[in-house]
Amino acid sequence: MISISSSGRDAAVSHLEKRWTDTSGNLAVMRPRMMTAKDESGAADMPLKLIDLRSWEGDDDLIRLRTWQELTASLFVTDQANPAPSTCDIFLRCYHLERMLFFDHRACAHRAERTQSQIVTQGVDHIFIALLTAGATRMAHVDGELVATPGDFVVLDLARSFQLATEGMSAIQICIPRRHIAQYAGLPNSPAAKVLPSRGNPLLKLLADHLLNMRPCLTRAGSEQRNHLTSAALAICNAVLTADEDNRCGDVAPLELQVRQFVAQNLHRPDLGVELLCATFGLSRTPLYKLFETDGGVANHIRDRRMAHAMRILACAEGGAAQRVSTVAYACGYQSEKIFSRAFRRRYGVNPSQVKRTFPQAAIRPKGALLASWLQNL
Repeated sequence: MISISSSGRDAAVSHLEKRWTDTSGNLAVMRPRMMTAKDESGAADMPLKLIDLRSWEGDDDLIRLRTWQELTASLFVTDQANPAPSTCDIFLRCYHLERMLFFDHRACAHRAERTQSQIVTQGVDHIFIALLTAGATRMAHVDGELVATPGDFVVLDLARSFQLATEGMSAIQICIPRRHIAQYAGLPNSPAAKVLPSRGNPLLKLLADHLLNMRPCLTRAGSEQRNHLTSAALAICNAVLTADEDNRCGDVAPLELQVRQFVAQNLHRPDLGVELLCATFGLSRTPLYKLFETDGGVANHIRDRRMAHAMRILACAEGGAAQRVSTVAYACGYQSEKIFSRAFRRRYGVNPSQVKRTFPQAAIRPKGALLASWLQNL
């Protein structure tokens, strides 16, 4: 039998509670709670890591919205819907389950975007899966537009850009590193967003039931039980997504994976291009071009990978000290700093020397630092 130690919990809440004061003097409360359970022997269990954003007394919807925006800034750039809703009903709990994050989330009408600057500066490579329990969500991405309604699953690739809009929604959401999802780990061109209706699909119905039942269990379960719940969720997700991809497109050709891995490992080579790839893999130009049709061509794919790699180095997303622009240019296969800077400015709209002053600070706001660290350390 598992029981929660109320004295330990209250002490942890008191110690960790953070209060933020807005310029207007209003207070918002977010409690990163460390809830410690005990087993029958009285031995302390691993603490539950929980972010709990609670509504506070007062009716300043703008301040409430702003607090939620800053907390979720590591996931999306959000903006209030236009026209603004008459009330701002927001609720958010996030549980850190070691191998994934679990969100119980309710939000008023808003727009959200996963931006390219977030992708390249944060360095996270996760899949975000949401079970919509109320409200509708519209999504726009490079591959088209989608609409999700209650009962649908929304699958989002946080390594790709997309836009969302809702007039209000409730959802259970999980964020999983790509390496834990076998099918996504092997797909170099997974869609930015897709909708999977759970109605009539037994695997999706099983996943929906499991997530709905996890929600009330997490605060009462011990660490071993939470680990089992997480393992079950990951196993069902893998079954769901593998079955979906098998139905849609089959397996990705091993040759394509090898070519793309070679590109990623040789971005520093000035000669990286069509000739080198053809010679290395014994291909003619036609089949090589076909492998990169969805990327806009071989040269476009290499340029995009070089620019993304450069942004990560400049923003120190991979650790280490700040690098000179010329050093970054050579590390990305450019023999001229001038040509590199021109290509970088065309891609991101800023000079390479401006990155450390612009993108990292915009990508993660102070109030979202805890969630951002959880995402990066999954």
